[in-house]
Amino acid sequence: MKEYFFEDGREINPKPLEIGFIPAEEYKNIHAKTVRACHDIFIEYGGGILLVRRKSLPAKNVFWPIGGGLLRGIPIEESLRRKVREECGLEIENLKELGSGRTTFATDPFGHGRGTDTFNVAYFGRGAGELKLNDLHEEPLIITPAKYTPEFRQSLDPYVRDFLDLATPLI
Repeated sequence: MKEYFFEDGREINPKPLEIGFIPAEEYKNIHAKTVRACHDIFIEYGGGILLVRRKSLPAKNVFWPIGGGLLRGIPIEESLRRKVREECGLEIENLKELGSGRTTFATDPFGHGRGTDTFNVAYFGRGAGELKLNDLHEEPLIITPAKYTPEFRQSLDPYVRDFLDLATPLI
């Protein structure tokens, strides 16, 4: 994804735009009223593509790629690398953008009743290091081409399935 860090024709440093942690009530309000910008990554690891079972809404108990909300003021690939380190302890090599999609869920993690609406940029990359999931994920699943059967493919969320279709030939 091309990024532009310019204003009035001059390059800007996005670092001062970082905001860090947003208090829960404020974030709940933001979540209820906006489309979140997210990034996900289909990581080649252990001879296949890593999916993890999510432990929180939305998509609770669903196999999903590592990722989440873009970090404000951080270039997208650096933001994604930070998310990967935080969520599964891996370092990422050879990032490749797969495309974008939008996910809309009736559920939300805050109980505001307005669902979750995200715009996502999906990536592929090779994972290096020891896999160590944080407390938001469980049941790491390595999908090898042999395990990516038509039956398993049909069991996946359409967003995951569509991007896994793009990522699987890259391993």
